[in-house]
Amino acid sequence: MSQFAFLQREWAAVFEAASKAEAAVHADPRTACFYARRALELAVSWAFGTVPTHR
Repeated sequence: MSQFAFLQREWAAVFEAASKAEAAVHADPRTACFYARRALELAVSWAFGTVPTHR
């Protein structure tokens, strides 16, 4: 079970990137960093794109 399962229903793209980062953290830390950054970029993009008070 992923630590990011709570994201799966509403933010599938963020969940996918976060779970890939979680899975790769020990085997390939550089790949994990890539996916962690991707998850964060998707979350920030969503926040600034859908919430008008954050602009």
